[in-house]
Amino acid sequence: MLLSAQPMLAQDLLGGFVHRLGTVDDAMTWAQEMSQLAPLTIRAHKKALERLGGMEISMQEVEQARLAAWASEDAAEGRQAFLEKRPPKFTGQ
Repeated sequence: MLLSAQPMLAQDLLGGFVHRLGTVDDAMTWAQEMSQLAPLTIRAHKKALERLGGMEISMQEVEQARLAAWASEDAAEGRQAFLEKRPPKFTGQ
């Protein structure tokens, strides 16, 4: 999935990519996973998806959000956490 960066298998896509059926516990698990991701990166992805969905968002806005995420403290934290083989601690900065 684009926002969660989880790989998807073809057999999973056949079962329903747009509408994933599950329990409230499944939804809470997914929400917990999403809450651990970098907020600025999620914001940039959402802008790109909203633009693709027809919202009036310019490519410049999408690119600004992408560049802001890339230059953020969270991006540096993600790279450092990867090098140290630990989970990142994102702050939205």
